[in-house]
Amino acid sequence: MWIGSEPLNIYWMKRDFRIMDNQVLREALGKPTILLVILEPSTEANYDFDIRHWRFIYQSVQDLRAKGLPVHLLRGEVINILEFLKSKYQSLVLFSHQETGNLLTYERDLAVKDFVKENNIEWHEFQTNAVVRGLKKRQGWDALWIKHMKRPAWVPPENFDNCLDDEELSAEYGVGDKLESKLNQTCKQMVIGGEDKAHQMMELFLNEKIESYWGSISYPEKSRYYCSFLSSYISWGNLTIRQIYQACEARKGAIRNKKSLEQYMARLKWHCHFIQKLELQPDIEFKNLSSAFDQIRTKRNKKLIDAWKHGETGYPLIDAAMRCVKQTGYLNFRLRSTVVSFFTHILWQPWQAGAGYLARQFLDYEPGIHFSQFQMQAGTTGINTIRIYNPIKQSKEKDKEGEFIKKWVPELADLPREFIHEPWKMTEMEQIMYGFRIGETYPVPIVVFEQAYSNAKDQLWGIKKSNTNKKVAQKILKKHARRSRKRN
Repeated sequence: MWIGSEPLNIYWMKRDFRIMDNQVLREALGKPTILLVILEPSTEANYDFDIRHWRFIYQSVQDLRAKGLPVHLLRGEVINILEFLKSKYQSLVLFSHQETGNLLTYERDLAVKDFVKENNIEWHEFQTNAVVRGLKKRQGWDALWIKHMKRPAWVPPENFDNCLDDEELSAEYGVGDKLESKLNQTCKQMVIGGEDKAHQMMELFLNEKIESYWGSISYPEKSRYYCSFLSSYISWGNLTIRQIYQACEARKGAIRNKKSLEQYMARLKWHCHFIQKLELQPDIEFKNLSSAFDQIRTKRNKKLIDAWKHGETGYPLIDAAMRCVKQTGYLNFRLRSTVVSFFTHILWQPWQAGAGYLARQFLDYEPGIHFSQFQMQAGTTGINTIRIYNPIKQSKEKDKEGEFIKKWVPELADLPREFIHEPWKMTEMEQIMYGFRIGETYPVPIVVFEQAYSNAKDQLWGIKKSNTNKKVAQKILKKHARRSRKRN
C-alpha cells in the first residue's frame, strides 16, 4: 500500500512488455509502483505508425494482465500523464528502459528529461539488450555484447503486491471503447503479441525448426515455416536477445545442424549492432550515410511509388512480397532486400519515400535495423557493396515453382511455371489458351528492367568510384603532410 509521504514509483513500459529478464520491473517493484503503457497521439500521427503496432502492444498488455500484473493502458502524451500523476502524488520516481527509436521518440525523451528535471523527479533508465548509451566508439563493443549475453537473466519479482491500481488515472486517460475495439481485432496471418506467445514460438523454433533454418531462410515460402518469427517479440520486448541467446546455448548439444544454429545466433548480434549504429548516428533515419549520394534520386514519382506499395508493378515476386507484407506484417530478409533494391534502384526512387511505408507494414519494425538496412540496400552507406537484385532471377531461383507468387498474386495462379515469373513473355495465342490478358488480368511491367538496371549501375558505381578516389587522394595528402611535418 502506498503511503503519501513516500515517493511513488512510476514504471513507464516502452518496448519491454515482459515479466522475465526485466531489470526495470525488478527494481521498480521494490516500492509501491504504478505501471504505465502509453499510446501517444503523436506516435499515431507519425509517418511510420500503423495500428498493427498498437495492436501488438495491446495483446502484450493483455498477456501481462492475465499473469496478474495490473498494467494501466493509457492514451495521451507522456508529459501530460506525468503532470497528472505529479499533481496527485507530489513525489515521483520514474523508471524505464532506454529507447533507441526514431526522431519523434528521441525528442519526446528529451522533453521528458526537461520535465522531470524541472519537477524534481528522479528518472532511472536501464539498458536495453546490449545497446550502450553514450558509447563514443565501437572498439570493444563485441566484448561488451558477449558479456551482456552471458550474464544471468533478471529473475522476476516474487509477487506484484507493490503494484497500485489508479482508477482516476484510467478514467482520465483510458483508451476508450472505440480504440479498444480496434485494438481487440486480430489478424490470423499475423503473429500475436505477448510474453507467453513469444516463449512458445521460441521453443517451437529451437525444438522443431532450427535444423532447417539455414537452408530455408532465403526462400519466400519455406522461410514462412522455418524462420523463427521471433523478430516482433524482440522488437516489442516480449523477449530479450539474452533470453534467446541463452536458450540457443542450452540447445547446442542437441542440434545436429551446428551451422544453422551459429548463423541464427550471429543474427542476434547483428540485431544489437544495427541499433547501436542508430544510437551513435540518429540522423540515418532521414539522411544518407554517405553524402556523396545526396544529389541522385531526389525526385519522387507517385505513380511508380503507388504501384510498388499496392503490388502492381508487373514483376510477380515484387508484387507478391508487397501484398504479403501488407497482410502478414512479415517478409524474410531476402525479400526485404529485394523490394527495397527494386524501389530504389529499378524504380529509381529516394529510399526515404519507401522507408515509411514499409515501417508501417513491418510488425517487427525496429528503427535501428530498419533505416540501416534500407540504406544498405539503397547503396547509400558508401562502405557496403552496392547490390542490385534482379527480381526475375530471384523469382526463378527462390520461388522456382511459383508457390509464393501464386498465393499472393492469384491472377497468375493458373499460369504454367514457364510463365509465372515473366508473364509478359506470353504470346497472344498463349494468353488466349490460359484466359489471361497482360495489361488487363495483370499489369505490364512499369519499367524495363534492363534499362533501369543499366541506369542505376552507371550512376551508383560512378559515384562510389569517384568517392573512393577522393578518399584515396585524401589519405595520400595526409600521409605526405605527416612526412613533411617530420622533416621540418
